[in-house]
Amino acid sequence: MIKTNRDLVAFVESKLNVHTMYMLGGFGRVLTQGMINYRINMPCVHTRANRLKIESGIGRYVYDCVGVIKGGLWEIEKGNVRYDIPVGSDQNVGMMYRSAKEKGAIATMPDIKGLLVYTADLGHVGIYVGKKNGVNQYVEATPAWGAWGVTTSADRNHPQGHNRKWAYWGKYHLIDYLEPVSVIKDVYTVVKGDYLSKIAPKVNMTTEELYDLNKDVIGDNPNLIEVGMMLRLKPNIVFVPKYVETVKEVIKEVEVIKEIEKPFIEVFERNGLTITVEKKVRKL
Repeated sequence: MIKTNRDLVAFVESKLNVHTMYMLGGFGRVLTQGMINYRINMPCVHTRANRLKIESGIGRYVYDCVGVIKGGLWEIEKGNVRYDIPVGSDQNVGMMYRSAKEKGAIATMPDIKGLLVYTADLGHVGIYVGKKNGVNQYVEATPAWGAWGVTTSADRNHPQGHNRKWAYWGKYHLIDYLEPVSVIKDVYTVVKGDYLSKIAPKVNMTTEELYDLNKDVIGDNPNLIEVGMMLRLKPNIVFVPKYVETVKEVIKEVEVIKEIEKPFIEVFERNGLTITVEKKVRKL
């Protein structure tokens, strides 16, 4: 079941590698004659008008434009879709757009993979999957261009001419959107509301990998992390303990003392630490 925008992109791109068919009402099951007959008897005008074409896809996984998104929520394995559909997840294109908490005109779309994109009439939806040579790329289920299934499209310059003009974008309200990988650095600083299983997918790691890499920082309980805690994202990151920095600060302070010709011992209280310094200082 899809959890993040990256999961959604991986799911829809995986459908490019299998035989699919487009039919209204399709969301990932294997197409049968009975399914086609059901749509015809509804009656579904589009299915009636394209019956022969759709029947040529019997045995393939069947999707419509929203179905390739909903299929990611409902599919247990290829062709096996759950029947206990999550409440609120059976939406048409307009409902998906209206449910989006963040959305806008296509010109304002941020570069976050997994955003949904919509035509001006809110009659069709696709999934943004990134850029290629500076051009936005999408995956959609459509009968357009003779594709009749899940295919790729672009704003322009698509090699097969699958160019689509989108009007709006929106964050699908049933998944979590993670920041682009490009913003990830070598160290992650914990913020309010963070926990390891939430941080891990943001940095392309499993919870276990992140904990193992930072066990010396977190301690024995991976559930106890604190705001401001710094977590390494690469194994070669070395954190200098706070007391080492404090001692260095104190030593630097001692070194500026002048006019003392004999050894001395001095006790410093700094950053909650007690530091005893013994030093010989020559007269300058």
